[in-house]
Amino acid sequence: MGIMEGYPRKPNTQHHQSLMDATAGATSSTTHAPPAPHHATAKKRHHSGRTKIILLFVVTNSISILLSVSFSHVTGLGSGGDGGGDSALDFAFSVLSSSQSLAVDLHNRIEATDAIIKRLISSSGKMKRDAPPPKLTPDEELTVALGPHTLPFGYNPNLASDKLYPAVGAACHHHRDELKKYMRYNVSGDCRSDAAFAERLMLKGCEPLPRRRCRARGPSGFPDPTPFPESLWVIPPDKSVSWAPYACKNYSCLVDRARRPGSNDLDCKACFDLAGKEQRRWVGQGGDLDYDIDTVLASKPRGTIRIGLDIGGGTGTFAARMAERGVTVVTTTLDLGAPFSSFVASRGLIPLHLGAVAGRLPFFDGTLDIVHSMHVLGNWVPGAVLEAELYDIYRVLRPGGIFWLDHFFCTGKELTEVYVPIIEGVGFRKLRWNTGKKLDKGPNADEWYISALLERPMM
Repeated sequence: MGIMEGYPRKPNTQHHQSLMDATAGATSSTTHAPPAPHHATAKKRHHSGRTKIILLFVVTNSISILLSVSFSHVTGLGSGGDGGGDSALDFAFSVLSSSQSLAVDLHNRIEATDAIIKRLISSSGKMKRDAPPPKLTPDEELTVALGPHTLPFGYNPNLASDKLYPAVGAACHHHRDELKKYMRYNVSGDCRSDAAFAERLMLKGCEPLPRRRCRARGPSGFPDPTPFPESLWVIPPDKSVSWAPYACKNYSCLVDRARRPGSNDLDCKACFDLAGKEQRRWVGQGGDLDYDIDTVLASKPRGTIRIGLDIGGGTGTFAARMAERGVTVVTTTLDLGAPFSSFVASRGLIPLHLGAVAGRLPFFDGTLDIVHSMHVLGNWVPGAVLEAELYDIYRVLRPGGIFWLDHFFCTGKELTEVYVPIIEGVGFRKLRWNTGKKLDKGPNADEWYISALLERPMM
């Protein structure tokens, strides 16, 4: 049911409302929020002046027409009385002829009035559009963004309130100084180039961010995208990205960075090289921990895995592999050091700019066929947060849906004492479960991976 279902309709203005009431600017129902004080007076004067002009024009023309009709009628009667010899038929033709003339004149007057009214309304709209928006301080702009806002029609039973509260993360209220800076912009103008600052706020839990009344900037000379499905494996043009927030200023730099010394601190350092390691991901069995995508799809009846989510999917290669097999996968992204969201979109895939680990997944219960996460979930996540995330994944999966836990990282002690109990406690059914050592620091390092296929049980 829509949110407005069962909601009281806005009362219509009375059809026969007095013209003088309209001129005086009579107020509407008390359920309407009063206009903002800084522009209410100017707005009332503007509409009152326009109404007076239109009213004066209509009244003047109406009086003129009435006088014309009366004069013509009296003249016609006088002519008939003095002539004496005119027949009743001649007099009738005379009246009809006079009436036709009046009708033509009246039609011309109405057309002229209509044209003037249209010009007045058009001029009024232009003045309103051209008028500069009211200046608000960052505090006032933040108040507008955070609300609450009184509903125009009063109490809404679906909301159980007479106010609308904008969707803003609770943690936003703990960072009001940063929020004020974020809300410092020109209303109706271009937004500031502050994507990196906005993302830092998101990482602090301020998600979703307040909406802003400004136009987001885009890169100059934005090119047409590469047609799908060729776009899945093509590096997009550099002009498709605003590079200001990033150390690299083109895609060549991002592709080459994995080969440069000191690049180990970069997140997903090789994932922009679509001709390199990305080409081999999830294709073929690479070991007990490396599941093949076709084997995973074959664990369910053909065609029943249709839609899914990849949590922290880097540049979208998992979604690309799924797209090649007719499966639509949304990829959550954060643009940490590189334009991951733009890159995923350029491949013809769906990026969802979201810090998904700390927040509720924006999908309805029991709707997804598969959820995948590689390297994102691990022992860096607090245990209580991880447990909530796993329960949320369970929630969005349909009965029989699959959670593909791909290379979950932890130590050996954490594996047995912390994470196995958490994962098993959620209630997934294990279709496949593998553990193995993480060997990049040598065989003696106590670092382990878990890869698993976990099914939400059928009811």
